[in-house]
Amino acid sequence: MNYIVLDLEWNQSYRGKEYSIEEMPFEIIQIGAVKLDEHKNITGRWERIIRPVEYVKLHGKVSEMLEITEDELKMGDDFASAAKEFLEWCGDDYEFITWGSSDLTEFQRNMKHFGVENLSLIHISEPTRHAQIS
Repeated sequence: MNYIVLDLEWNQSYRGKEYSIEEMPFEIIQIGAVKLDEHKNITGRWERIIRPVEYVKLHGKVSEMLEITEDELKMGDDFASAAKEFLEWCGDDYEFITWGSSDLTEFQRNMKHFGVENLSLIHISEPTRHAQIS
């Protein structure tokens, strides 16, 4: 069993909630993860910048918090390719550990929106676990 410590960053409509896509209010712009073995030893790291398609203009708070530019995002990978590669990197026997309860929800919403198949590949433990790595 591997544990995948997952951290996602996302953008949203800079014009307000009324301009958001209902089924995907947040678009993932970065995926970061650390893989731990059953003894909690780090065995791998994975990170990608994702090129936004729906919310191309960065929301002011997101830009400030992440210190990333729209030009840097333009150089990122497309979500579908990155998500598929990430799930392959996770392996067959894993459980997610997340920093926040909404990371997996937004990951699944983005997967559905961008047509990434095999949603069943996501292994979610109930309740979502939280961890702090020092």
